[in-house]
Amino acid sequence: MTQPVQSRSGTISVRTTDRGLPVALRLDPLELKKPPDQLARDILALCRLSAARAQVRHRRDLVEKGFSATVIHGLQLATEEELARAEEEVHGDEDELPTSWRRSV
Repeated sequence: MTQPVQSRSGTISVRTTDRGLPVALRLDPLELKKPPDQLARDILALCRLSAARAQVRHRRDLVEKGFSATVIHGLQLATEEELARAEEEVHGDEDELPTSWRRSV
């Protein structure tokens, strides 16, 4: 299993298998106010990110151990580029400031 991955706001946390299947989910009650489609997209993006991180970590381990590129390719593990896209999808531009510092209570 993977390490938990959190949304940018920290209000969603998910733990998945190496292939992205969720095995644990924590939602802040604030998230339940979102439209269901948006909440589902956010959860799926976190699952993809969790899987990509685990697969890239596994890929790096195999490279370090000397496995050939052909063997690693056959495992269909996420690449560094896919991980970067998943990070961008979840976290966006972290240098970007929020539009408001207020949050609903």
